[in-house]
Amino acid sequence: MSFGADEEILQDFLVEAGEILEQLSEQLVELESRPDDADLLNAIFRGFHTVKGGAGFLQLNELVECCHIAENVFDILRKGERRVDAELMDVVLEALDAVNSMFSEVRERAPITAATPELLAALARLAEPQSADEAVAAPVEVVEEPVAESASEDITDNEFEQLLDSLNAVKAQAEAPAAPVASAPVAGTAASDEITDAEFESLLDQLHGKGQFAVDAVAPAPAAAAPAAPAAGDSSDITDDEFEALLDQLHGKGNFAVDALESAIASAPAAPAAPAAAAAGSDLISDHEFESLLDELHGKGKFDAAAATAGSASSVATPAAKAPAAAAAPKPAAKSEPKAEAPKPAAAAAPAPARAPAAAPAEKPASEAETTVRVDTARLDEIMNMVGELVLVRNRLVRLGLNSGDEAMSKAVSNLDVVTADLQTAVMKTRMQPIKKVFGRFPRLVRDLARQLKKEINLELVGEETDLDKNLVEALADPLVHLVRNAVDHGIESPEEREASGKARGGRVVLAAEQEGDHILLSISDDGKGMDPNVLRSIAVKRGVMDKDAADRLSDTECYNLIFAPGFSTKTEISDVSGRGVGMDVVKTKISQLNGSINIYSTKGQGSKIVIKVPLTLAIMPTLMVMLGNQAFAFPLVNVNEIFHLDLSTTNVVDGQEVVIVRDKALPLFYLKRWLVSSAAHEEQREGHVVILSVGTQRIGFVVDQLVGQEEVVIKPLGKMLQGTPGMSGATITGDGRIALILDVPSMLKRYATKRI
Repeated sequence: MSFGADEEILQDFLVEAGEILEQLSEQLVELESRPDDADLLNAIFRGFHTVKGGAGFLQLNELVECCHIAENVFDILRKGERRVDAELMDVVLEALDAVNSMFSEVRERAPITAATPELLAALARLAEPQSADEAVAAPVEVVEEPVAESASEDITDNEFEQLLDSLNAVKAQAEAPAAPVASAPVAGTAASDEITDAEFESLLDQLHGKGQFAVDAVAPAPAAAAPAAPAAGDSSDITDDEFEALLDQLHGKGNFAVDALESAIASAPAAPAAPAAAAAGSDLISDHEFESLLDELHGKGKFDAAAATAGSASSVATPAAKAPAAAAAPKPAAKSEPKAEAPKPAAAAAPAPARAPAAAPAEKPASEAETTVRVDTARLDEIMNMVGELVLVRNRLVRLGLNSGDEAMSKAVSNLDVVTADLQTAVMKTRMQPIKKVFGRFPRLVRDLARQLKKEINLELVGEETDLDKNLVEALADPLVHLVRNAVDHGIESPEEREASGKARGGRVVLAAEQEGDHILLSISDDGKGMDPNVLRSIAVKRGVMDKDAADRLSDTECYNLIFAPGFSTKTEISDVSGRGVGMDVVKTKISQLNGSINIYSTKGQGSKIVIKVPLTLAIMPTLMVMLGNQAFAFPLVNVNEIFHLDLSTTNVVDGQEVVIVRDKALPLFYLKRWLVSSAAHEEQREGHVVILSVGTQRIGFVVDQLVGQEEVVIKPLGKMLQGTPGMSGATITGDGRIALILDVPSMLKRYATKRI
């Protein structure tokens, strides 16, 4: 392919095909549990067909080839000529992987690597019915049976090609007795197998509009051509419903009457011949012709059937008439043999129900389509940044309004506060995406891991429609993959172990999402063997994470959190699934970077549950503003547990660490001023405000000089010289115009705390 093609068309293909491929991954895994679901088979068939169509338009031939054979496999499946089994699913999923790989190369504008010949051969074998004899006999039987029976079957690619061949045969036979033809000169290429532009447009117009292909109308061309022209001339732009019907027909829901076609061929010599000069030279449609066809399909122009009829003056023009024309020609059909009478009710009945409801809702889908605008995410980010600046100005005005004492100004500032909050919410919603975008990859992941590990696992997805910031959706993908892999590998036992412990052979993994205020809760739970705190303690001592005395003092919850330590793993053997001890460490680091928290709950023999809490958006964050000396600092509000005033002379020291007793529990106590204000490194404090923060499952106290209050802030990245400063995640401007540093508590503890907590 030349990537110099229209960039807008390519981008549309990347967006549409990307969504379809994500859906296919879910649908294929679902198909294993519902192999006889006709709707699901049709949906998968259409998915491959749509990707193939877009790829074909962009001349991505490698992608077209793989999708086409996969499409044929599902055509065979939905016709009941083959059953879904494990071997078929493995091959089809491998084909989907190949399509995804090629799609990624298209997105990166890299040369496309075609699917391997072995994969294509395996697909081609599965695209054949179980019995080759039946596959050959089926088309013959269709021709010999009455048309009404033939019309009940879906049109296939082979039948479509047969239709084109038959049309060419009609043309060839019509051109043979050239004597009666006065107004339609025949070109020297009469024996060619090429189809003319007029014939191609007539065929597409017939597919475009309205129903089944009744070839019995081909023979009496002079009689049928007259009503066909006004019928087509009265047609309006194609509606969305009509376009959907066209897609259904192209995807295999349309029918055509092969018997009538054969009878029409027999009587074709009486019909005038069509001019073939325009088709000489090539059987490929040009770019200009294809764009014209697209315009016509999209409703930008009306197909002039009268002009096509006059131009071709052939029997092929009659099928181009729309459904009313086909239904309004009962007289020629009635004069035919009884065999040709069968299509009459089919031709009249099939289009009519589809046509009648199509007119009523036609306007509604069109108006809905016009209200959808695709916006680049960079523009949304820019708007979000401007809203962030507006929030800072609002904070400043609110502070000034409080200090001014002017009632009118206070009311105006109050109104501005409300409008700004609404605007902020509206802009945030434009950046929201359903978590389903991430959840969609897990059915395939769990299916493949379960087969690799020889386990039986059922994955349940809850709350897929929960919305959160686009950047968070992308950032959460990798941590969730690690957690789900761990649940499958570490949590769920083998079927034999589960049966021995009185459980069902199949394990259960639940991935859930829900919104809680301005945060999102994600949970990964399983009904596996759970975690044993004693085993975790012994592994921690063995790997040198801590000594035995420290390990013995750990609570069960603290033991569970040991799995987040770098290099910590409960696996004795390293595999390509797990065992290196890096996955969970990466998860906790990533969640901390998102200003989130992660907690583990487990019961031995019953299962485990990991809960992640992250903010809805990363751009604007609620904080608790505090003062250390004359410098402002901000704690992420999600970490703040409680605040109280304390007489610092009542603190205690345990193992060299100063602690404060809160509700009979000793909490580590740290003086932020000694860490962050150099002039106060050795300053003694008699009293102060203590802010209790939750860091994972730990609760820690920080002493501050002054509490300013809660404030929404816009996170600004630190400059190059300050980038990576331990304990600092960014900066912001407060309502009184000061610059405040936003604290990264986990990072700060690693840098300054003298004792592991």
